[in-house]
Amino acid sequence: MGETDEKITITFMPDNIRAEAHSGELAADAASSAGVRIGRHCGGAGVCGKCRVMAGEENPFAPLTKTEENLLTPEEIKKGVRLSCCAKVIKNGTIHVVDRVKSAGHSILEGFSRDISEWAPDCGGYGIAVDIGTTTVVCYLLALSGHEVVDRISFLNPQVAFGDDVISRIAYSSSQPGALERIQRTLTGEMDKNIGTMAERNGISKEDITEIMIAANTVMEHLFAGVSPKSIGHSPYMPEFFLKPPFKASAVGININEAGVVKMIPNVAGYVGADIVAGVAALDMDRQNKIRLLVDIGTNNEIVIGGSEGMFCCATAAGPALEGARIQYGMRASVGAIEKVTLENGLLKCQTIGGEAPKGLCGSGLIDAIALLLNEGIINESGRFEYPEKCRDERFMTRLGRSESGMVRLLLTDEEHPVYLTQKDIREVQLAVGAVKVGVEVMLEQVGITKDKIAEVRLAGAFGNNIDIESAARVGLIPDIERAKIHGVKNTSGLGACLSLASEKFYERTKETAQKMSYVELSSLPDFQKRFVKAMSF
Repeated sequence: MGETDEKITITFMPDNIRAEAHSGELAADAASSAGVRIGRHCGGAGVCGKCRVMAGEENPFAPLTKTEENLLTPEEIKKGVRLSCCAKVIKNGTIHVVDRVKSAGHSILEGFSRDISEWAPDCGGYGIAVDIGTTTVVCYLLALSGHEVVDRISFLNPQVAFGDDVISRIAYSSSQPGALERIQRTLTGEMDKNIGTMAERNGISKEDITEIMIAANTVMEHLFAGVSPKSIGHSPYMPEFFLKPPFKASAVGININEAGVVKMIPNVAGYVGADIVAGVAALDMDRQNKIRLLVDIGTNNEIVIGGSEGMFCCATAAGPALEGARIQYGMRASVGAIEKVTLENGLLKCQTIGGEAPKGLCGSGLIDAIALLLNEGIINESGRFEYPEKCRDERFMTRLGRSESGMVRLLLTDEEHPVYLTQKDIREVQLAVGAVKVGVEVMLEQVGITKDKIAEVRLAGAFGNNIDIESAARVGLIPDIERAKIHGVKNTSGLGACLSLASEKFYERTKETAQKMSYVELSSLPDFQKRFVKAMSF
């Protein structure tokens, strides 16, 4: 049943938002047009099952689709649960959103690994430095004349309602007329609101803010600026711009000083962006003689290796599983997410963010669980679970079982708040790990050294700074080298943005840094697939 010109009215609860839709339109599209944020981890590809909604008393939905029958449990189907990316609305009615996108309760990395000591801004008053991540956004308020970072605020990137990863957002932004502007304004509107919040609580006017500095990955910079990232979504993955000239903040709907401008740190390639350039410059990687490795594991994984004599970089699609997408009980790092899994006196222990009852697994907990089960022999090197029928380990035999479909899974929690790790989850993590391992391997080859010759491994971003080093090394996410060489460096993208705002000289330096970074497209390697398959083993 296709979309028709017949107009219908849908009321989305619990926010009580009334939306006008076309009969035959997907519930997700109707919600998006009305500003209703439904989780869309896979961007509407119909593979994650995490955009659930339910019909109210007046059921507006067309019959259940095959995809929904496969992804939803019999209990969910019985309750009337539907997937918004599959379910079409065909008449007036009410929809209750189950998987809502909420900003509150998320664990967002804001801190820096060093102070801002160089102040030579090109303007006075106040400025805003912004780290736009695929999942989270952090804004910093700087007193440019007073040489001080006076405030910061962070929130979930509202664009997650259009998909968890950059590929999903590229697809959405070019999917229909108005989609690019919608996804842009969703972000810039939230930024404008939060900038206003910081201004108010610091007793200044938004008119006092004269400049905004942006550090983001290449796709996020395009979406922020309202430039289509469609060309990045296919070979040769070429962006529309590497460095966009400064422009007025009002052009993207951000209300600061009338003459206030936005500056953007330059990108290197379609999938190595300004966030990595900002980090490399902030860490002085391009000015140090020793060879260092920077790894930023997020929804997209970027790797940089080198020093003053030259740097190489690459990107790998490691993030979706580690951010909770395509993991049955996966979720972002928010309250109730299992962030640490340990074995204490033979008992499996799960620590959650906020100490609340477990709701699911975030990336650090997922890696902990797999590393622990590898060490205990419950998962073998190929990634296969031991068969429940053959398990004789009393610590795990009552936890190992099978789902209704016959898939092997292990209960991590108690049965009152069940969170399982499934065989499919392990395979998803192996895809992520394999990609990262190949990236590191190729980077080492580019500079002609073995992993033991790396002077230091620097882990950037929230995931890299919260993950257990031993667990990460055990599964292969980071090189298994001397632990004293491995350091978390916190939010390097935000740090680079602040440094660029504080000093015009540093901002100009980021352009030189980007020029020094040689990009390697991993997928173009003739033996990439062979390397990847081999790297998937733990």
